[in-house]
Amino acid sequence: MEIDLTKIGMYKDQQYEVIITTIDNNGKSNAAPFGLRVLEDNEVFLRIFEGGTTIKNIKEKEEFVVNITTDPLMFTLATTNTIPDEYLTRISNKTQSSNELAYLTDADAYFICEVKSLKTSLREDDIKSSDVNFIKSEVVKLNIKNKCVKPINRAIHALTEALVNYSRINIVDEDTRKYFIERFLESERVIKRVGNEKEKESIQILKDDLINQGFEILKKE
Repeated sequence: MEIDLTKIGMYKDQQYEVIITTIDNNGKSNAAPFGLRVLEDNEVFLRIFEGGTTIKNIKEKEEFVVNITTDPLMFTLATTNTIPDEYLTRISNKTQSSNELAYLTDADAYFICEVKSLKTSLREDDIKSSDVNFIKSEVVKLNIKNKCVKPINRAIHALTEALVNYSRINIVDEDTRKYFIERFLESERVIKRVGNEKEKESIQILKDDLINQGFEILKKE
């Protein structure tokens, strides 16, 4: 069966916030949140820094599960530690019968990925130098549990915040206005990085209007 991620609202060249579940060689599960980019209808891309459990497990098994959910508790648990097994369902991967996988039981959808290429390179910044892994994977199985599945994209939330602040900017004091402009610039940065064309057009409309009102919108460094 042909895999098509557009069936769950995921489109080429767009980035989405997902929870990735893996299992190590000892059978211990792990869940963590990541930004995932769609390369093709059935191909995805991840960038994961070295040193974490997820990348260790992916290198061991060369497969993982991507869970699509909007549950804030699951994202919180996955970020602060990991999601307990009570929230996960274990399955056998028929394409690799020796491997067990786990998905988020209440996920709106999940798909199984097999690694096609993994490249590691050194990343240097002002804080530290660290290895980062660039992973291209093929989606080999898609399970849609909720027909109304909607993957999370940071851009729409950034735009929503910008719209709320925009609606209030002329009724607040000067310090709050400055704060709103700072938040606008951060929202603009996020949208330009991970947003779709409509979200980019929307933030530009807001920016032009603010400038026309006399607000100084300086480029965020």
